[in-house]
Amino acid sequence: MSAKIVPSLPSIKAAIGHIPQRLKTAQFEAPRGRLEILRRMITQLVREERVEFKHNRAVEARPYAERLIQLSVHRGADDEYTNKMLDWWLMEPKLKNKMFDDIVPRLRSTEEPYTYIIALPKRRVMMYKDKRIERPQILRMAVLEINGHPFPSLKQLEESRLELLKEKCL
Repeated sequence: MSAKIVPSLPSIKAAIGHIPQRLKTAQFEAPRGRLEILRRMITQLVREERVEFKHNRAVEARPYAERLIQLSVHRGADDEYTNKMLDWWLMEPKLKNKMFDDIVPRLRSTEEPYTYIIALPKRRVMMYKDKRIERPQILRMAVLEINGHPFPSLKQLEESRLELLKEKCL
């Protein structure tokens, strides 16, 4: 028999899916290296509030960011579990203050999801190996942003792009 000690949170309103990818770091083994890269991505997202990643990495980082923001909004700064999660996921101590002073008050009155992904045009990058061009690689890019940030919104650009695609297809 298990007793509920911590009240549960509502489910995350962002789509969660697994996109297999290679997230490697030289310092850590495979599962730990993946978490370290995700920590860096979440830290960068909270610091800058709008970041550009490869599309698959943005999709993978989004649920972690959603849950972290959701914990902060629903439970507040006084909750021990929320503070532990923020301490682990945010690698810079100043960002914890930013989360509770800037981001949480701004998102407290808004509906979930708290983040938004916008697909960018594909980027062609030349891959180098041993100082010579190996082959070109085409990367799908995306912008992951926290809603309500002070920058000009990219949602209108995304909506107009989707409308243009619909017109071309019809």
